[in-house]
Amino acid sequence: MKGYNQEFIFDEESQEVVRRYEQAVQNRTVGYFDVEELEVIVDYYLNCGKPKESSKAIDLGMTLHPGSTVLQTKRAKVYLASGDARKALQILERIHTTNDAETELLKGEALLRLNHESEAHLVFSRLADNAHSDIPNLSLDIAHVYISNGFYKRALIYLEKGLAEDPTDTDLLQDAAFCYEQLDQAQTAIDYYNRIIDADAYSLEAWFNLGLVYFNQANYPQALEAFDYVTVIDEDDFGGWLQKGNTLFHLNRFEESLECYRRCEEKVAYPDLLQVFMGECYEKLDEYNNAKTCYKRALEINDKNPDAWTGLGICCLELEAPEESIEYLHKALELDSENFETWVYLAEAYVNTNKIKEAERAYKKSLKLEQHQPDTWIALGNIYIDIALYQSALDCYLEAYKQDSSLENINLFLAIAYYKLSEFKKAIPLLEKALELNPEASTIFLDICPEAREIINKDKKQ
Repeated sequence: MKGYNQEFIFDEESQEVVRRYEQAVQNRTVGYFDVEELEVIVDYYLNCGKPKESSKAIDLGMTLHPGSTVLQTKRAKVYLASGDARKALQILERIHTTNDAETELLKGEALLRLNHESEAHLVFSRLADNAHSDIPNLSLDIAHVYISNGFYKRALIYLEKGLAEDPTDTDLLQDAAFCYEQLDQAQTAIDYYNRIIDADAYSLEAWFNLGLVYFNQANYPQALEAFDYVTVIDEDDFGGWLQKGNTLFHLNRFEESLECYRRCEEKVAYPDLLQVFMGECYEKLDEYNNAKTCYKRALEINDKNPDAWTGLGICCLELEAPEESIEYLHKALELDSENFETWVYLAEAYVNTNKIKEAERAYKKSLKLEQHQPDTWIALGNIYIDIALYQSALDCYLEAYKQDSSLENINLFLAIAYYKLSEFKKAIPLLEKALELNPEASTIFLDICPEAREIINKDKKQ
């Protein structure tokens, strides 16, 4: 059985058929093509994403072979590819064939797209029940229809049916692993990828996908092992080197990450993104001028990359050039105003230029976009302490404490706010907790509240 979703093979014979057809079209002559040749032509154009050209070839075919059910089926396939499931179904329902897999598969897909799920299930179930041979391929074809329409649980029914016949079929295992990923069953997906690797230890796709599953689980050591295999099997697999670099970055192995990224330069689809990745590595290594060079390269490639503008802003902050930082961060926000982290960096730059009102607005904007930022709540509270809005400062510190009670110096900040509000009975116990964790807390406290020295001494005497 020729699978409905089988990969289109464009061999020399097929090339000659298409060349002869295109020559006839160019010369405006009507050549003769048998049905099988027309199938090749139609599938070639569909594979190239040219349904209109496929339709023209079918028109010629129906002139040469009126009533051909094969070409009518191809017409339905073209309508499906063009998004007109209703017309496809109308054609398929007029075709009187028995047990023709492609017709039934197309009919099932048309029904699915028209939201007639129960009818589609009946078509596929009947097709599978009547199959007497090549069950793995038929199961794969049915599963592909379900996968392409987002029915992953249904797809798994047929994938498992195929695997019952051939447990080592790597195509079935690959699609099953993909479905389990989509259903957030990562461990089962890992098991299936490992089954592929057991059958073929040199399967690049399986190792790569296994690495991605581990990476998405933040299991970076296991992800690194998988991507290592990818790059050992094929040292020119730049996707493998890129993901290996990303994994090493998360393992804080920044020099090694850079080496991986360098191997991908001029080899990846989005070179500006790669330059951003490299810039971030240099940032982590405190090599801010090198980081700036990478970000500027990214912007030479794509000046609409907000991460590159943000990276420049961060580097300028670290290099004590806050005014320049503000300029870059504003450009980043012009491109992506919803990035809460960029607003935080902008606020820090404003603080460093003593533009307190602007800093307050930037922190508030960031917190509006993302509430769960305990450190940002602390930073906003510190601004309110500086401008003597003590109740606002306390509100910020309390929110930070609610989000993360283990924050460094959180008890000290609360003690300062309570003291400034003359709530001494709350301030002193919090200060004592702060001193247990940081002996320097009293120095910080008295720097901000010098008038508290006498009260603290009185409290100690009591």
